[in-house]
Amino acid sequence: MATRTRPRVVVDGSNLATEGRTLPSLAQLDDALAAFIDENPTAEIIVVTDASFSHRVEVSERSRFKELELAGRIVTPPAGAIGRGDAFILKIADRINAVVLSNDSFQEFHDEYPWLFDVGRLIGGKPVPMVGWVFTPRLPVRNVKKPRAVKKLAVELPGGAQPTIGTTLTPVKKATKRAAKAPAKVAKKATKALKADKVEKAPEKAPTAKASAARAPVEKAPVEKAPADKTGRVTKKAPARPAKRAVKAVPAEREAPVAPADGQESLEKPTATPVLRRGRQPVNPEASFAQFRAAHKVGTRVEGDVTAFTSHGAVIRVATKGGGFVECYAPTTLLGSPAPARARDVLSRGDRVSFRLVTVDDERRIAELSLL
Repeated sequence: MATRTRPRVVVDGSNLATEGRTLPSLAQLDDALAAFIDENPTAEIIVVTDASFSHRVEVSERSRFKELELAGRIVTPPAGAIGRGDAFILKIADRINAVVLSNDSFQEFHDEYPWLFDVGRLIGGKPVPMVGWVFTPRLPVRNVKKPRAVKKLAVELPGGAQPTIGTTLTPVKKATKRAAKAPAKVAKKATKALKADKVEKAPEKAPTAKASAARAPVEKAPVEKAPADKTGRVTKKAPARPAKRAVKAVPAEREAPVAPADGQESLEKPTATPVLRRGRQPVNPEASFAQFRAAHKVGTRVEGDVTAFTSHGAVIRVATKGGGFVECYAPTTLLGSPAPARARDVLSRGDRVSFRLVTVDDERRIAELSLL
């Protein structure tokens, strides 16, 4: 059986395309591949990029990326793959015994793939001004785990002798601490007794002016008699009612918006404000969410518009039958590998983007989406 002489190389396309940059560049990836092929013309190359690569490159490069992906010259991991692009790259390299071209150290996979530390299995590359791309073998940086500090017991024997192997140690009760606490308790009780004694012996205070005025008898004002009429009868006048106090007008609180009833769509125009709520309160109307669940299954493709951003993701509006819509959520952990720091680094408000339905929470009526 003939042995294979052509080396195989799995290229971390996202890593090389982002080297020295904040966003990936397909043109930079092309330059790196061309330079590597010039140095290794017999190598069989497999280029792997993250699933979000096509959404992070320049708009002018997206159509060409799609062409390369359809032609099989660039491979992306399946949506929802555990470990995302890094795990996919290492799984391919492990299966075909290939070299990995990347500047990443893959620290979370050191235990699973110890061959990363074999000489020649990992190659790095950087663009050098006035020179071009320079490639060199490298070893990954180990993820060093700091050992825990161990407390040592100091044991003293009577007479200052040091214990040896076989010495029997008898635990001593902590009588000294109890003895030290006893005087403090006695002093505390004595202080309380002195305070109580002072309170009992305190002289009574002289009555204040207000108290004297309160005890003084109050003279009643003379009551005027009602005048008699011609017949000699005394007419009783109705007691005058006390004047009503002026009540200040208190502005009415704004009424909280009434949520639409189940099965009814909101009559107000949709705004860009997300309707995601905390807790277990349902996010979407029951009827609209039922239409969404009937039209989309977990794992299928979903088209949606980016309407707003949160601290850990983006709000995606997906249209349903009958002119309605539901609000879905795309967390940053599902927007790329590695995950972007912010959702707005990958998405833009108002864009229509293709997602994949990952999970559905029927209790809260909300669905989570991942970027294709």
